[in-house]
Amino acid sequence: MKKIALLIIVATLVSACSNKEASESYKAAESTAAAGMADEQTVSYEEKSPPSTLPAPERLELKIPAKIIKNAQVQFQVIQLEESHTRILALLKKYSAYTGSDNRSTSGYQIQSDMVVRVPSENFDALLKEVMAESIYTNYANSTAEDVTAQFVDIEARLKTKKNVEQRYSDLLREAKKIQDILDIEEKLRVIREEIESAEGQLRLLKDQVSYSTISLNLYQKLDYQPEPDMGFMSHISEAFVKGWRSMTDLLIGIVRVWPFVLIWIGILFVIYKKFWSKK
Repeated sequence: MKKIALLIIVATLVSACSNKEASESYKAAESTAAAGMADEQTVSYEEKSPPSTLPAPERLELKIPAKIIKNAQVQFQVIQLEESHTRILALLKKYSAYTGSDNRSTSGYQIQSDMVVRVPSENFDALLKEVMAESIYTNYANSTAEDVTAQFVDIEARLKTKKNVEQRYSDLLREAKKIQDILDIEEKLRVIREEIESAEGQLRLLKDQVSYSTISLNLYQKLDYQPEPDMGFMSHISEAFVKGWRSMTDLLIGIVRVWPFVLIWIGILFVIYKKFWSKK
């Protein structure tokens, strides 16, 4: 009985060891097969995918300089208009700017100067900052920056296309033999050249606005109220004499201008008078 029990135990142990070895062998085989399949898939993928000839992503980026139109509208009060105006003109020379217009006016309450300044875009912020240093009271200071890069690129692309069309029409014109064909091509050339000139004009305007920013500047100085001087009696007499003389000269000039009509009417009146007098 003991021998039988011992045999059973030995058989159980042998069976367990065999199952463990079989399981480990199965797992090892499964891992090897999975690795093989992965290698096979990798090889297959590499065989199917052609070598990349594209440049690096950063090379694909189209780097176009931004085209920005900068403008500013500024109004502020100064202590002494003449002194501030002189200092601002010196700043314009410092920053390679110039005045598009410079007008001055006076009222009973203040004296003011209106300036339109064109300054290279790279000097826009620095100039505006130093100009604003003249202010003792700022009414408003508005700045805008308009990105026209897309518009700029679009006009350049259209212009290039139109020039290519113009070249093709020119080639066709040289080859044309019939008068009607020549006239048709010349008309199309005229139209395309007008479009090219228009596009070039827009491009020049954009380049100018991008290269040079604009500052619309109004500075003023407060004054104690001073009414306009009233004219005296003799001044009124003198003015009336001048106006009367001008009226008389205008009348004489008007008569001289219509002298042919005066002569015609004199002739008509003379004929009527002669007929009437002859009847009597």
